[in-house]
Amino acid sequence: MAGGTASEALRDRVSRLENFIGVPEDDGAVPLSVSTEQHAIELVDFRRILDDFMTEMSAKITNIMEDVVSLTDVVKINLKSLEDDVALVKQTVPAHPGAIREQPKQEGREEENRDVLCIAVEDWAAER
Repeated sequence: MAGGTASEALRDRVSRLENFIGVPEDDGAVPLSVSTEQHAIELVDFRRILDDFMTEMSAKITNIMEDVVSLTDVVKINLKSLEDDVALVKQTVPAHPGAIREQPKQEGREEENRDVLCIAVEDWAAER
């Protein structure tokens, strides 16, 4: 692995520098080689956490996309049903305009209106 080789080479150089210059006094300072080791360990941990996060988010996104596709299918079915209902109404309304338009109220017209409506319903039933 090229990254591991570079890390080892860097560690060796830092160790040689510390050996040449000397290890820092115990004033709370952490030797560079120790700090580099700690950072390498933390980097591996961060990489693992990031990989886990990406896997989890990928699964969630897949679930959301499946839900969206399902919802789209349901909406398409409902839309088709509504289109069929509208088409039926459009077929029925122009054929019998007198049956649904509001007639002025006059005495004796109720029976005539009922007859027109019955004829319209019979015609509609015969067409089906």
